[in-house]
Amino acid sequence: MTTNPSTSAGGFEARPAAGDATAVRTPAEIEAEIEHTRQRLAGTVDAIVDHVKPANVARRGVESARAQIFDERGQVRVGRAAGIAAAAVAIVGLLSWRRNR
Repeated sequence: MTTNPSTSAGGFEARPAAGDATAVRTPAEIEAEIEHTRQRLAGTVDAIVDHVKPANVARRGVESARAQIFDERGQVRVGRAAGIAAAAVAIVGLLSWRRNR
C-alpha cells in the first residue's frame, strides 16, 4: 500500500489540490478556523446539554400540559379540561375495578 505524502493519517488532504491557488491558507488561518470550529462545537454541546437536562425537560412537559388546559389569557379550556377529567375518572375506575377483581 502506498501513501500520499500530502494526505494525513485521517485521509484528509493537508494541502490544496495542484493548481488551486485560492485554497492556500496559512497555518495561522487554519488555526483560527480550528478555534472557531471548536467554539461552535462547544456552543452546540452546551445547547444539547441544556436541552436534555432533566429539570428543563420536566419544565417543558409542565408548560405543554398547561397549554393544553389553559388558553393564552389563562382561561380554562372547558372542552379539553372536561376531556382530561373524564379520562382521569376512567383510569381511576379501571384501576379500582382491576384491584377488586
